[in-house]
Amino acid sequence: MAIRHFCIRFHFLLPSFGVFISSMNTPDHPGRSFSFFAKLIVFVGLLLIWWGAATTTKQAGMIFADWPLSMGTINPPGWLNNMIPFLEHSHRLLAKLVGILVLILFSWSYVRSGSRALEVFALVLWLAFSLGMFIAAGAERMDASRKQTLLWIALGLAAVPIAWLIWSWRRRGWNLIQKLSALALLMVTTQAILGGLRVTEISDGFAVFHGCFAQMFFCVLILIALVSGASWNELGYADLEARLRWTKKAGGLLVFLVALQLIFGATMRHFHRSGLVDTDLLTTQGQWIPDFTNPIVIVLFLHKFTAVCVLLFAIGLLIWLAGGRQRSDGRAMRAVGWIVGLILAQIALGLTVIGTGKSFWVTNVHVLNGLAILALSFVFSVKAWRGIPSHGSLANSGS
Repeated sequence: MAIRHFCIRFHFLLPSFGVFISSMNTPDHPGRSFSFFAKLIVFVGLLLIWWGAATTTKQAGMIFADWPLSMGTINPPGWLNNMIPFLEHSHRLLAKLVGILVLILFSWSYVRSGSRALEVFALVLWLAFSLGMFIAAGAERMDASRKQTLLWIALGLAAVPIAWLIWSWRRRGWNLIQKLSALALLMVTTQAILGGLRVTEISDGFAVFHGCFAQMFFCVLILIALVSGASWNELGYADLEARLRWTKKAGGLLVFLVALQLIFGATMRHFHRSGLVDTDLLTTQGQWIPDFTNPIVIVLFLHKFTAVCVLLFAIGLLIWLAGGRQRSDGRAMRAVGWIVGLILAQIALGLTVIGTGKSFWVTNVHVLNGLAILALSFVFSVKAWRGIPSHGSLANSGS
């Protein structure tokens, strides 16, 4: 049911996303330093997600029962000498670093006067207070009624920055980088809250949400890096207008399919941690379509099935683009070619994960490669929606 609701929402959100991407221009380039800093955050964000994947693979996420501190301190005893506490505590420290970097990014893009500096200071205080209420709710383990009250207060406090962001987007004439940087700041705060609730509530559901939300946050960081680049206003693919409409839709659908496949993977990783739910490479429990009585078996089957769907869709998209070679932008075909190659590698890695009994390094590379597929698919979709209609018989096929 949740997946069905997600699909329905995506169906209505895709046109809105396309209009947003295709219409936004940056009248003033923020400068090379800002662009470099945005790319640096993308790199650190990539490292953070990989580190989180390694933490999950080693089942280290619950080694500390408290949050945001670890055993009540920022320097828990022995964490540098043992891999399990090292993974979880360093993951928390790296997450804090990303939060600080995103705060600097937003301040850099937004603060132009003393009043704006005060506004950012007030926003940070409000976010910290909201985070503190979530921490207090998580720490309450004796009184269920008090915990629920604290959670409702925390949710109410968290709604204020969201309302501020929506109002600022609509009414204040912010440029695109300011909008996206503010969104990233609220997302990284939300991600911290989800990570904390995963620990304090001992919840696999929050763990899945935490993992999937990280991928959405990473896409926002990529978009900021693209927008801040000098070539943003000329970034789109060139093609005939009729073909470009289909490329836009195909790009959005590709991102959706990849994200759906990653959701199934995250669900399987967090709800079945010990061993493998099934050791068949191609089939599931010896059948092409297994008995749908065990929820984890269903998720495993869907994870395999959507992987095949993503591969076939990407190959079909590549063939379609190549079929109009004299009219399609060569950059689009090369991008999809890379995506197809990564999907093939991803399937091979997935089979190797099964064959090696969830090898630590193979599993982590599998997760990282999945993120690379999502990132390239997202960039392809953005470039498609930023497409430049070509009125001649040949579209730009430059690199």
